Amino acid sequence: MRMKKLLMALTLPVTAGIPLYAQDTTPQITQEQATPNANWFSFGPQFGLNLNARFNGIGHQPATSPGSATGGGVNRTYGDGFVHVDSSGNAGGATWNWGYQNASQVSGNTIVMHSVTAPNGSLKAGDDPQDGFDLAYGHDFGPAPGGKWGLQGAFDFTAVSINDNQPVTTHGTVISDAFTFEGVVVPDAPYRGSYNGPGPLLGDSPARTTAAQTVVVTGGRTLDAQVYVLRGGPYYEFKLSERFSGRVGAGLTLAVADMQYSFDETLNFGGGNTVRNSGSGSGAEFGAGGYLEAKLLFAMTDHTSLYFGTQYEYLGNFSHRAANESAQLDMSNTVNILLGVQWNF
Repeated sequence: MRMKKLLMALTLPVTAGIPLYAQDTTPQITQEQATPNANWFSFGPQFGLNLNARFNGIGHQPATSPGSATGGGVNRTYGDGFVHVDSSGNAGGATWNWGYQNASQVSGNTIVMHSVTAPNGSLKAGDDPQDGFDLAYGHDFGPAPGGKWGLQGAFDFTAVSINDNQPVTTHGTVISDAFTFEGVVVPDAPYRGSYNGPGPLLGDSPARTTAAQTVVVTGGRTLDAQVYVLRGGPYYEFKLSERFSGRVGAGLTLAVADMQYSFDETLNFGGGNTVRNSGSGSGAEFGAGGYLEAKLLFAMTDHTSLYFGTQYEYLGNFSHRAANESAQLDMSNTVNILLGVQWNF
């Protein structure tokens, strides 16, 4: 929202300040003025289409260590809790150094801990258009058959924000370890005991079941990116009428994508059992590619024109990892809509 307000603040004063004369302002080109102004500068908003994100590793859990199927006196770590050795060395086969996340894990005088392995979902999402702006400078180098040619350099900025909350169904193996309470009242979830204790005692030897299950991942994922692009190359411009002209160009691009990826998900694997999965991270990725551009220009005065154009841009893919998941920004087939004002001097 802040970027959209900035774009409006930059663009509206420029467009509002274009002089609209009541008299005929059609450029009157004489023989002495046949050579146009050799330099031009343009600015305007840019709207990016066909920018997509692919979210990979959805639901992938951090590595857990549930330990062996039987026995006690060892540290066991799960996706929704832990049963560790306490300062007494688990005297009497029980420990106060344990914790759990959800009330649904409690059944009678037992509590069930879960270790989920290998859910690894993937999906593609998009949200068009993505707002930005285009700032360009060009210089005409001389006549070409049917028109003239020149070189241009430009700086483009696009603010990308793609949000997704689609549920994803994956498959994984769920280890369920049931532990017995030692004659105590179960503390409310979430609960986390300590090494030194004391605290409510939990038996440290599990009763284990292992099953292949369908895991439904719900929640949301957000990929934000600020994409900075430098581009440059030759162009060819030609007259269409007294006021209208066309311009086509192509060239190379260099880009930096400053990315922020975050997710907050819940893994649902039957019986009301859930595990929360979340993470976030940020970082920059570099890319290079090329562009093709076509513009239609309308001359308002000898020095001022309005333009409308489209641009095909290839920048490749930008990837970023957060915790156990990753997001990929696909800018390999981006189409930009351009409009704005050009000043010739």
